[in-house]
Amino acid sequence: MAESTTENLFREFYGASEFVEKRDIPKKFGFQSKRKGSTDNGFPDFFKDMAGWLIVVEAKSGEPGTRSDHAAAVTDVRSYMTNNAVPHTDIVGIAVSGQTLESLQVTHLFRKANTDEIEELDELRSLVSIDTLSNHYEAAAHGDPLSDAELRRFLVRLNERFHKDSRVRDTERSLFFSALMIALDDPLFRSVYKLQTIPEDPRLVEARYLNDQIVDAVQRQLDKKANSESKRIDWKDRFAFVKTVDIPLVEYKEIINDIDKRVHQPSKRSVKHDILGRAYKIFLSRAGKMDNKNIILTPDHIKTFMVELARLERDDVVLDTCMGSGGFLMDAMEQLVDKAHGDEGRISHIHDHQLIGFELDAILFALACSNMFLHGDGRSNLLYRDSLVARGKAFVVAKADQKLRDYVKSLKPVKCVINPPYENDNPINFTMSAIEFLEEGGRLVIIMPNNTLSKKSNQRAALAILERAQLDFVIDMPQQLFFEQKRGVKTSVFGFTKTSNGHARDALVTFVDMEDDGHEVQLGQGRRDTGCWSGIAKNVHKAIRDGSEDREARSWRTAIFDQMGDLVARGVRHNPWPQTQSHDLAAAIADWQEARAVREEAQASMAAVLTAAGIGGFDD
Repeated sequence: MAESTTENLFREFYGASEFVEKRDIPKKFGFQSKRKGSTDNGFPDFFKDMAGWLIVVEAKSGEPGTRSDHAAAVTDVRSYMTNNAVPHTDIVGIAVSGQTLESLQVTHLFRKANTDEIEELDELRSLVSIDTLSNHYEAAAHGDPLSDAELRRFLVRLNERFHKDSRVRDTERSLFFSALMIALDDPLFRSVYKLQTIPEDPRLVEARYLNDQIVDAVQRQLDKKANSESKRIDWKDRFAFVKTVDIPLVEYKEIINDIDKRVHQPSKRSVKHDILGRAYKIFLSRAGKMDNKNIILTPDHIKTFMVELARLERDDVVLDTCMGSGGFLMDAMEQLVDKAHGDEGRISHIHDHQLIGFELDAILFALACSNMFLHGDGRSNLLYRDSLVARGKAFVVAKADQKLRDYVKSLKPVKCVINPPYENDNPINFTMSAIEFLEEGGRLVIIMPNNTLSKKSNQRAALAILERAQLDFVIDMPQQLFFEQKRGVKTSVFGFTKTSNGHARDALVTFVDMEDDGHEVQLGQGRRDTGCWSGIAKNVHKAIRDGSEDREARSWRTAIFDQMGDLVARGVRHNPWPQTQSHDLAAAIADWQEARAVREEAQASMAAVLTAAGIGGFDD
């Protein structure tokens, strides 16, 4: 195994002239020899001056040994980041080891100027383009241009401007915001929107011409890709409400300009992608519509965590059968693109063939398409329709759904990450449908009420699932996970692998108590990371990967079939780590939450029937 092979892989990825190599690195940077105690000059394997910050790279063969393994590469690059003549300059360090592009192990590090502290950039685990690396550097050095706090403050203020004088209806604000974001991506719109004037006809809204330009821009941008299996959607009709928006023209232009500077342009450099999903939560918070529609959007840190649990490979086709605003698919797209190592043909293939999404809600589908367009455009296989092909808690596909099932299976999805609606039997039905779509050996990661498999009414369905898939892990989530959406449902992340042998009766399942995810409720800001999430996630990933019992991860291993052969879905062996509440209480909370959702759905249906009959509804 040769270190030169690793260096060649690095050169091939970035190009021979992108980095300065060891022999040509200017001595003025004062890198010192990595030999302990030496004060001689030393030079990293590769170096790049980014005009304000630096990149240093150390490559090792990856062969076991204190001077050749990946740990040695990390140690050496840390040494160069610390011992140099430019302590007032930010430095990114890259440690690389391995003999093939696919097996490269890569660690990215960051040292802030005038400090000795070096932190790992957890989000980067492979070689990435200089542009991508620059975005992550900017986030580490100066804060993400779209930090949660800043974006929330801006969107809350924007929501108030939309709400004033009922300018934009609450149910349309998220789509209106997405329309403005898409229009700002349209070169023609960008060149003319500031020139719009007030119509001479006083009967027209003041911003009539600007509204027309926005809708035309959305139509131009979104009408480029359509899937034949999707219900037809006319983007001009979908965004027709924009033409009725009546905001004074001068203020309207100011709003668009603010969105451009504060959100649209920074979004191109941001490492966080589901901007429209976060906007959706804020814009509907006043009306409480999300609660009525039983939509639960996955928090960003759990979204990324779940996609990572799926363990994506470069060629994987990823499916989300209830994609909402598209957050899971965008995370998956980002991870797959990273694994493409800059290969533009491979990246185009990912966008066109490796992402499949379903959404039945018209607003969420439009948001998902908008989100995908704004962040890479993986819209080729987004379908505006119901994804359920297994209903009634059974693996029975109705004749009307067989064509859809066959189409999705022809795309050969091997990973599915979903957060289904929680009311009625949806979690079980979505689990079954996902397993039906997946290839043999495919992996399903799903977050749903933690009593889904243990409820007596689901026992037959749970056994049917375990005849077709192996349950790999169950991770219990915090009770307050959906605090920002005013939801108290107790959930778990379940991991399944589709297999013809099903779940062996004596097989052990890894359970994890992640009631503490390092996030705390902060007044006016929702749940925020206290700085512990990265370590917690890393411990849990390791426990799941290794199938281990670990105090730090709060993981344990247990069978889910007892000695009598009966299913005990919450595990035969109980949680060995101290806990604040029992699984019985958690199950009771989940049952109560489900009952409340069913009641609210029934009340909504009754109100609709009474309204249609001209009788009117009931007061709460």
